[in-house]
Amino acid sequence: MPATVASRPKAKPAPVAASLARLLPDPALAIPYDEARRYVQLRLRSLPHGGLRATCNAFGFPYTTSVGLKTGSLQREEYRLVQKHLRVFGFDTELVRLPVGGQLCEHYLFSDAALLATLREQLAAHEQLVS
Repeated sequence: MPATVASRPKAKPAPVAASLARLLPDPALAIPYDEARRYVQLRLRSLPHGGLRATCNAFGFPYTTSVGLKTGSLQREEYRLVQKHLRVFGFDTELVRLPVGGQLCEHYLFSDAALLATLREQLAAHEQLVS
């Protein structure tokens, strides 16, 4: 006796505009590389003595490059390393390229406005302490 397969009703395709809207990043939920790097740099500077090496060992980060990130002596922009550090600090982001002044620049896209607001509040508080 052959098995029968129940036919499912075909789902209606989503309108093209709605599909594209989900794929396009919301610039209001993104921060540029420099802002994200400043945040990570301030957080790394707040680690206790030996904390950076322990963090790098625990998460598999390159120690020398992380020191360069901490001290601001990087020779090139480290987009993925900044993103990995953001994750460790509780900010899961997506790396996207957005146009700024006619040029595509790397940004970190947050999943919701609350996470972005938290990062910006912490960054402002750290910068206020430093200045």
